[in-house]
Amino acid sequence: MTDVTFSDYRPGGLASLCALQSAYYARDWGFDHRYEGVVVADMGEFLARYDPEWDFIRLALLDGRVAGGIVIDSLDRKLAQLHWFILSDELRGRGVGGQLIGAAMDFVREKDFPGVYLTTFQGLDAARRLYEKAGFTLTEEQEAATWGRSVMEQRFDWKARPA
Repeated sequence: MTDVTFSDYRPGGLASLCALQSAYYARDWGFDHRYEGVVVADMGEFLARYDPEWDFIRLALLDGRVAGGIVIDSLDRKLAQLHWFILSDELRGRGVGGQLIGAAMDFVREKDFPGVYLTTFQGLDAARRLYEKAGFTLTEEQEAATWGRSVMEQRFDWKARPA
């Protein structure tokens, strides 16, 4: 199989992540058009204020095309948010997810963020294992039907260890 390469921001990269997420969550989880609408809006808002000094984008490329990625949104530079972590079916199980989470958390520590959170939903077990391995803990759960079907939405938080 082709080697995976990595890239920081590149035009169309986040749009490709949105397409990967929309297709995956519709196919495997039954999410409808509302999911894609929220992701597109959130990505547009993020890109309008994107600062490569404080925000992190890492794209996984397969044959030059975006096949996965992750984003750290610096928000207020105190509490960051991990966003849009996704891998194509071709990349799952190859260690790429761990590499992406590792690089994102290295950035978080380099920038000395005291905390990071992410939102997800119950059932994404492989991703949850990666989050927990990186030091995230489940802090909230609530049932919601935001995306066209009922899921148990979850929030995970990571806190920096005092020096």
